[in-house]
Amino acid sequence: MTESPFNVLSLSGWYPGHMLKAGRAMQEVLRLVDLVIEVVDARAPASSRNPRFREMLQSRPAVLLLNKADLADPRVSRRWQAYLEAAGERVFLVEAQGLGDPARLLASWRQLAEAARTERGARLARTRPLRVMIAGVPNVGKSTLINAMSAGRRAQVGPKPGVTRQNQWVTLREDMELLDTPGVLWPKIADKEHELRLALAGCIRDEVIGIELLAEFLWVVLSRQPEASAAWSRYGLEAAPTTYADFIAAVARRRGLLQAGGRIDHERSATAALKDFREGRLGRISLEVPPERRADEVPEKADA
Repeated sequence: MTESPFNVLSLSGWYPGHMLKAGRAMQEVLRLVDLVIEVVDARAPASSRNPRFREMLQSRPAVLLLNKADLADPRVSRRWQAYLEAAGERVFLVEAQGLGDPARLLASWRQLAEAARTERGARLARTRPLRVMIAGVPNVGKSTLINAMSAGRRAQVGPKPGVTRQNQWVTLREDMELLDTPGVLWPKIADKEHELRLALAGCIRDEVIGIELLAEFLWVVLSRQPEASAAWSRYGLEAAPTTYADFIAAVARRRGLLQAGGRIDHERSATAALKDFREGRLGRISLEVPPERRADEVPEKADA
């Protein structure tokens, strides 16, 4: 694969102190839960998955939710699901905004949590409700998902990462309790393009990366898509523009973001393009595809 031109750029190094504390707090309360629900963004399942969670939370069975599946390319999402299940993961594709009746999802969690209790030798007498912990990097939709399943106090929701700052217990339907945890990144991200995928998905604050750099990365992502006609047509284009300058000029013209003398308002145009992507107006776009498995590769099974 050709090296990304973005990887010559320095990483931001963004790792707020509260995330370190939150990671430690998750480990401290792990003994109180029966099941871990790990949430990632379906548009970037690998990039939005904190590798430290698998180390920290391995003493409990886990379910992996590919959230915001309604924003991702469904064909790519099915490939991710097959890839992860082949490695022994329990995987669900979910749409937090349109979850509908959560009974089926809760029933699967209950079954796994009860099996985990039995395996640990814990008594199944109702001395306490079944408890699950939800974990993920910032802004993958944990709180929105929780509110769709909640029977009581609702979790705080916001469009930017960092809304949930401490652990909070939420009562679910079906006599279950869920521990909502803050979004936690890890200190060292692999490379700049990885960081840009996280930021484009909203997991890192825009101001940390820079609005215009993110919009340029969006143009590159869209240009890589075999079927991005919805994106280009939204801005009055018939095909992928050959330069970022052409792309942002098209956005500015289409959205009326021209200044005096016909000059482009670059920041507002970049912001508009990012908002269109994040709200699904450019079509269902996945930011990465699963790696190809070798024929002789033996999948590593997930911990039960």
